[in-house]
Amino acid sequence: MMPIKVVIADDHALFRDGLRRILSLEKDILVVGEAANGDDVIKVVERTKPDILLLDLKMPKGDVVQNLLEVGAKYPSTRVIILTAFSEEESVLNAAKGGAKGFVPKGVPSTTLLQAIKAVHQGASWTDKEIPSWETFEEIALGQSLAREAPTQFDESIRSLTKREMEILRLVAEGLTNEEIGKKIFISEKTVKTHLTNIFDKLKVNNRFKAALMLMGQSGETSTPNWTRSGRGR
Repeated sequence: MMPIKVVIADDHALFRDGLRRILSLEKDILVVGEAANGDDVIKVVERTKPDILLLDLKMPKGDVVQNLLEVGAKYPSTRVIILTAFSEEESVLNAAKGGAKGFVPKGVPSTTLLQAIKAVHQGASWTDKEIPSWETFEEIALGQSLAREAPTQFDESIRSLTKREMEILRLVAEGLTNEEIGKKIFISEKTVKTHLTNIFDKLKVNNRFKAALMLMGQSGETSTPNWTRSGRGR
């Protein structure tokens, strides 16, 4: 079996050195490159074609979300794990929005990081259950994976929606609550819920978040709705 090729992107040389030493003890992991700032990330990924990119969330020079989007667009076989000391909700959601498949706090044991690397390499997402919004992170990761794997099926499902259902789904994707949607298009909240039930049935999803992700995947959008305001309920 070929080893998992890993690139470490972090601006602290001492941390990179320690992490490289830990990973070098694993027979099935090979560190193939390092980046010390945001501008170097894409260059190193382009040169080494890693399976896993361990990316610090805040580095000098360059935008992390933009790096995530560029890696996803240019090198889809490279899966990104955010390895960072910052785990506030906004950081978690920004990482998910950019297409990261894992989110690991720097304080975890090395065995946990190894578990995350192997899980993500096998196609799963991985998040520490102690960080804020870990469930939302995994929902976004799942939605993006499904959208890539079955775009034709998703397109057909979206096209099966009525004009009113599409209108409601777009408002859901904007982060509006059921009550706000009803007021905006002059129908009752109960009617909004009925439409959402029909939308979920047609799209074969079980909540508004996944439905909105299908719409965004079909339209090529990369932003995420304001779920802290609208919640995940039907």
